[in-house]
Amino acid sequence: MKNELNENELNEKEKKYVWQPNLKWFLTVLITMYVLITIAFFTVNFLLKPYMRDIPKEITPWLDKTVAGEQK
Repeated sequence: MKNELNENELNEKEKKYVWQPNLKWFLTVLITMYVLITIAFFTVNFLLKPYMRDIPKEITPWLDKTVAGEQK
């Protein structure tokens, strides 16, 4: 009889707080997401590199180093 009461008390406590995230969990998830997004970015950048087009330097003068040297 006493064991049944203890089990019921434990079950009520377990039902009330099954699991709560703490700061360590949040930081682990945040770092994991950051690393996965960074890896995905560089992987996609590497895989799509052959399909990127070259932008003419006349359209983008900030990429043309000869024009930047003349303006100084």
